[in-house]
Amino acid sequence: MDFRLNDVQRMMADTAERFAKREVIPWMERKGDVREMIRKMGEVGLFGCAFPTRYGGSQAGFVAHSVVCERISKADSSLRAAFNLQAMTVPYTIMEWGTERAREKYVADLVSGKKLGCTCFSEPNTGSDLASIETRIEDKGDHYLINGTKTWISNGTIADYGIVYGTFDRSLKHNGICAVVVETNQRGWQARRIEKLGDRSSPIAEIFLEDVVAPKENLLGEWGGGFKVAMTALDRGRISVSSGAVGVAQACLDVSIQYANQRVQFGQPIGKFQMVKALIAEMVTCVEAARLLVWRAAWLNDQDLPFTREVAIAKYFAGEVAVKCAGYAMEIHGGMGYSLELPVERYYRDSKLYQIGEGTANIMRLIIADDALGYKKANRPRLKVPSQFLDLE
Repeated sequence: MDFRLNDVQRMMADTAERFAKREVIPWMERKGDVREMIRKMGEVGLFGCAFPTRYGGSQAGFVAHSVVCERISKADSSLRAAFNLQAMTVPYTIMEWGTERAREKYVADLVSGKKLGCTCFSEPNTGSDLASIETRIEDKGDHYLINGTKTWISNGTIADYGIVYGTFDRSLKHNGICAVVVETNQRGWQARRIEKLGDRSSPIAEIFLEDVVAPKENLLGEWGGGFKVAMTALDRGRISVSSGAVGVAQACLDVSIQYANQRVQFGQPIGKFQMVKALIAEMVTCVEAARLLVWRAAWLNDQDLPFTREVAIAKYFAGEVAVKCAGYAMEIHGGMGYSLELPVERYYRDSKLYQIGEGTANIMRLIIADDALGYKKANRPRLKVPSQFLDLE
């Protein structure tokens, strides 16, 4: 097993690192518009690692996607959401499950950042239990009609396109779910911004859907097959989420090392004290372990192998590591960590989301434990694999 990045993956990582220094940091300082940054990231090709050139991608793969996402998240965790929405859970899902017409209409513009996407899973009464979804999708013969409410939707206030998950019959539970691509520039789509603790650059919204219309060619997968679409989208999204968690944890480690070498107390840098060394050692070990877990899951996906179990482990562990490292960074920085003068308080706020988004820590625990106990195997034969799309040149 080779743990080194190949030339293409290393090139993408370097590109993202330079982009973060040249574009993201100044953008954060002037509190720029997130749409501007998404467009710039798309122009550079940061969203296209998993896509064929036909859709503006580089075919660098999911490990490359992971390292790029980590580098950008290290600069600003808020931008991690864009890697889900402009790559994994919106355009890749359309490429994987959509009609040829939907692919041609939506995928390339999302990957390039010309258009913005969102994924509509959660509802006021539905979170982890997707089978209890209430949003209704009706087949009207020549189109679909959608009514319901979605909440905690990243990019909900700025998205041009959304994948909406709803049901045509709640009594069927999982078997009644459908996934449909919706264009948001219609009167029935209303978005209300939700203010939140962290990830300030990533807008979150409650979406009100009233007689929203979508053409028949915008159905993803089969009628009643939306649960399969959702599960594959979530698996891929968890690569982005866990990569972002590693990015935040690495940022916490970097600033902690710098501060521990600069801050002098009792006549020596605080990094000389054993208890500070212990925290640094724990952070280094956890970050390295989390990164390797994420790379393993992404590599398995690149090899067309099942990875639901492995990405659940990676997402769970990386989320815990992000929160732990943010807490340790706060300890090492003392009062300065609690101030608004340094980025530690931002890391502290942003880190908590990684235990919640794209499947909570408890849901990840259930997937892992059920698999270990033999109650429900996480990894099953895949319906679609990345190599299927390599011939879409």
